[in-house]
Amino acid sequence: MSGPGEDTPTLEPAEDQALRTSLRVNPLSPEAMARIRAATEAEWRAKFRPRPARLRSRLRIAVAAAVIVTGMCAAFILLAGRGVETGEQVARLVGSESPGVFVIHTLMHDSRLAEGAMLRAGQTYEVDGQALVELVGGGNLRVAAGSRFEVLAMDDVRLERGELYVDIPVGTHANAAFIARTSAGEFRHVGTQFALAVKRDETRLSVREGSVHWLAAGGESTVRAGTEIVFNIDNKSTERLISPSDPAWDWIARTTPNFEIENRPLGEFLTWVARESGRKLVLVDDRARARAAAIRMHGSVRGLTPMQALSAVMATTELRFDLPDGQIRVSFVGDPATHM
Repeated sequence: MSGPGEDTPTLEPAEDQALRTSLRVNPLSPEAMARIRAATEAEWRAKFRPRPARLRSRLRIAVAAAVIVTGMCAAFILLAGRGVETGEQVARLVGSESPGVFVIHTLMHDSRLAEGAMLRAGQTYEVDGQALVELVGGGNLRVAAGSRFEVLAMDDVRLERGELYVDIPVGTHANAAFIARTSAGEFRHVGTQFALAVKRDETRLSVREGSVHWLAAGGESTVRAGTEIVFNIDNKSTERLISPSDPAWDWIARTTPNFEIENRPLGEFLTWVARESGRKLVLVDDRARARAAAIRMHGSVRGLTPMQALSAVMATTELRFDLPDGQIRVSFVGDPATHM
């Protein structure tokens, strides 16, 4: 018998002892385990190892693919780095204010254009400093700072944002109309000076000279000189009158093409100033008309705006000018101290 606090041993039934004894298995020897592993590995290799020919073929394909991908990447980098050298030449950068004009390369850094660089079809340009662009087919563009535009083809651009001024004199682009596009449609010149601006959800068209043919999904119309139309996001428009000499045009004077005055008649210069300023030239008497035709100019007015150049040139002649509303009035006043 057991005393107080002592455990009473549990007796194991005879059938449990017999079952445990009969299931006891001796462990495998190290030699047996090695034989099993070798047999299993041999079976796996025989079933899954690719044939040597197939392996070599796959290796050749992988190497060829790597070479092709490497070549494509190298070609892409080379073309992107030389982006301005691809595509049809459509215009030339005459000049720009600092920091200049940049050509945008996808996945690559932007490249700043030097003066005289060609603009090409298929490129997008960012204008950080107001720029003057000379079109290959004649005429020019003045592009405001902060603008972004894409050259689609010869005589075809898309303005994404900002403002550009299109100057296509009568007689140029006779075989193909210049087209400027925005979300509001296509704007085609008809012997024209016009400005096109894209700001927020609006497109603004201002026609200074000639007319512009507007074409959109909702219709088409011809917009004549002295008219400004604003198209909203739904292509609904509002219209107002705008004078060719309105101050809204003043921004273009900073990038006016140079006029070489050396040995040219004063009358040609006055006609140029009138067109650039949107004013009507009036020679008020016969003597003024005779002197404008006879006087030959010398020197240079490079770097001056049209109105600054007018003041500089007229100060050296026996003519004077006034600027009544929308006009340049030139009259004869007598002999000057010097002549240009």
